[in-house]
Amino acid sequence: MEDNVNSKKLIAVAGGLALACSVFAQSNIAEKISSDMVAVEGGTFQMGSRDNENNETPVHEVKINDFSILNTEVTQTQYKAVIGVNYSHFKGAERPVEEVSWYDAIVFCNKLSAMAGLTPVYSLDGETDPDKWGDIPRMDSADGDKARWNTITWNTSADGYRLPTEAEWEYAAIGGLYGSPENLYSGSNIISDVAWNADNPDGETHDVATKAPNALGLFDMSGNVWEWVWDWYGNYHLADNDNPLGAKADVTGRKMRRGGSINSDAVFCRNANRASSVPELRGVDLGFRVVRSVIVAVDSENEEPVVAPAANTVPEEEDDDPLLTVEYDEEDGLDVIID
Repeated sequence: MEDNVNSKKLIAVAGGLALACSVFAQSNIAEKISSDMVAVEGGTFQMGSRDNENNETPVHEVKINDFSILNTEVTQTQYKAVIGVNYSHFKGAERPVEEVSWYDAIVFCNKLSAMAGLTPVYSLDGETDPDKWGDIPRMDSADGDKARWNTITWNTSADGYRLPTEAEWEYAAIGGLYGSPENLYSGSNIISDVAWNADNPDGETHDVATKAPNALGLFDMSGNVWEWVWDWYGNYHLADNDNPLGAKADVTGRKMRRGGSINSDAVFCRNANRASSVPELRGVDLGFRVVRSVIVAVDSENEEPVVAPAANTVPEEEDDDPLLTVEYDEEDGLDVIID
């Protein structure tokens, strides 16, 4: 009898320790991500390109507000600490997470926000807790389930983590106010300096931050993995030039991805290149990075705006591409899909 009591106590203690370790790991990851966010000073830039794909035109001036962005793609360590699983095909703690859909990325953002004590950005049916949203749609999910998840909304007043807009992503890839718009790739005109792409023979993802950064100190904006952004796919419109959010939902049924990947030729790793996929797609070269808005509150006493600091500042010195995907199935294993 005494042995049974002692065993139960040991099990309880072990469970408590495991929970404490999990909470500690999550807290550390939230702090690490926060410390690796880079402040991006807003401004205007020329978005698009005249020289390549038709969907990159017209070149147009776009205004971007201040925001902050993670200096690397979300790693497998970070993703597992927040979500609890890592389905990446090319395993490695500091490699970018892949095999994540747009829906997966949205869930990560809200869970990370809650973990960090921030206001979650996204909601579905008025609920910000992804655990209450139901199963994440996959390629073989019912159309109705996908349609419901496609109604996810963005609270622009929330201070939590989110995906960048397509315009924010391109502005950051150029280097914001510090970069050279003449660079084809993020930080250079020489792709091997800044990107893991199809020119590398091994065909695998690599640890983040192992190539040169751009002028903002951001790594892998070109290559390694494609990065999901918020926008639905659509043509550019000259009038939509103040912090644009992309096309209206369900016009094309495809979400934008940017930056190219390990499977991409150099032309698809350009700052201006645009590609898109259905939001339920998961791929071995498809990941994301997170951003945060800089929320401006109003001081009720003097009516002056108060800017909430969101990240580290930057030193002044410093779809035509096939997407190889592997759809993970817990029972049947991996199915290769070409999108």
